[in-house]
Amino acid sequence: TAALVADAREAGVEVLTLDARGDNTGALRLYRSLGFTEYGRLPAFVAVGERRYDKVFCMVDLRTGKRPAPGT
Repeated sequence: TAALVADAREAGVEVLTLDARGDNTGALRLYRSLGFTEYGRLPAFVAVGERRYDKVFCMVDLRTGKRPAPGT
């Protein structure tokens, strides 16, 4: 994922977005460590059998070259 972000930055991509299931705490922690921030959430959007999970939308703005502080 870090290589993807670096390649996108070099290619002039301005903003990267992704989404993850709300209970995927490992992935969400990784994305935060790479500068992604949550910008939206669809509650109980993803169904897995009888269980439902939020869909979490994240983004990183590559235009400034600055990363937000983790957890913001």
